[in-house]
Amino acid sequence: MTRLGDLGEFGFIDRVRRQVTTSEQVIEGIGDDCAVLDFHGQTMLVSTDLFLEDIHFRPSAASYKDIGWKAAAGCLSDIAAMGGTPRFMLLSLAAPAGTNADDLEDFYTGYLAMCGKAGAVLVGGDTTRCQGGITIDSIVIGEAVDGRYLTRCGAKPGDVLAVTGLPGKSAAGLHAQENGHAAPKLLHAHHKPTPRIAEGQWLAKCEAVHAMLDVSDGLVQDAGHLTEKSGVGLDIDRASLPIGKDLEDYCAVHKLDVSEFAMAGGEAYELLFALDPKALPNLLDDFCKEFALGLTVVGEFTDKHEEVRVDGKTPRSGGFDHFGK
Repeated sequence: MTRLGDLGEFGFIDRVRRQVTTSEQVIEGIGDDCAVLDFHGQTMLVSTDLFLEDIHFRPSAASYKDIGWKAAAGCLSDIAAMGGTPRFMLLSLAAPAGTNADDLEDFYTGYLAMCGKAGAVLVGGDTTRCQGGITIDSIVIGEAVDGRYLTRCGAKPGDVLAVTGLPGKSAAGLHAQENGHAAPKLLHAHHKPTPRIAEGQWLAKCEAVHAMLDVSDGLVQDAGHLTEKSGVGLDIDRASLPIGKDLEDYCAVHKLDVSEFAMAGGEAYELLFALDPKALPNLLDDFCKEFALGLTVVGEFTDKHEEVRVDGKTPRSGGFDHFGK
């Protein structure tokens, strides 16, 4: 018997993929942030995201409004990862019959606030009773404006790898939460992440951007999806990783390796993309004028090997795996 823990999340997905049939309306199927579908000439983007009590959130550690916000943000980030525009959301919720209805109303308040910020409308879903913790399943339906979207495939040798924002803050917020440390800005980054929807749309319009995804499981691990899909290798420079002062101070006080948060920390929902280096100076300047958000080059794609290396070495750990040990 092969156990899920032996396969890992992505090994299991590969097994499922081999059984799935497709149709001429499927432009991109299993294996990217969204499915890309041709619907009567419109390019649709569709994704789904699970959010489970005691796996993704704990009500004792966050308000129900924040839990709702984050449940929506994680799903909406899949649309951002491809440069799309979210339009509609479906939300299914399973909860024990003894759950406080006021708490669930707060959950929907937070969820709808995130949807409203993203320009998406909740149009339906399902509810049911469960015996265990609360389970949330979101579906987002969006579109690729003018048919332009980015996938995980397309990085070329010589392209640089760039990332928006500060991808280690959310993971540090989780560390602070679990250890009872005071770190309000890091905790905010963990509980109320913002999917980079406008930024993704802007990047998708740039011909020099060749591939993109969001940082949900860790920068190194997610960068590995770009190399795998594009058939190239990647060299990351640890010293170039963007580290904010809040994270730097937190790690200094608690004697932690700051680069581990930046490399392996999940739920950041920043954008990670491959870019033609010739376009780099102008794109950096234009991006920073358009958005109050940093953009940092952290690596370079190569044809000299086919893996992700950090400072020339294979990293010990790249990020989060739901089924991994």
